[in-house]
Amino acid sequence: MELLRHHDISAGRAAKLLGIDRWQLSYLMDVYDISPFPDHTREELEREVAYAMHAMHMLERN
Repeated sequence: MELLRHHDISAGRAAKLLGIDRWQLSYLMDVYDISPFPDHTREELEREVAYAMHAMHMLERN
């Protein structure tokens, strides 16, 4: 979990090393207070969500 906390490995790699799935890892990250979005500000995350929603809307139109 410390490797995840310090961004030394990805969540996928951590799950594989621990022998668990990503959902179980998500639970552990919550227990250890490790954010899945450590390097993003709220504004960056909101921008990414808006972009994804726009892209989904464009796909639905086609």
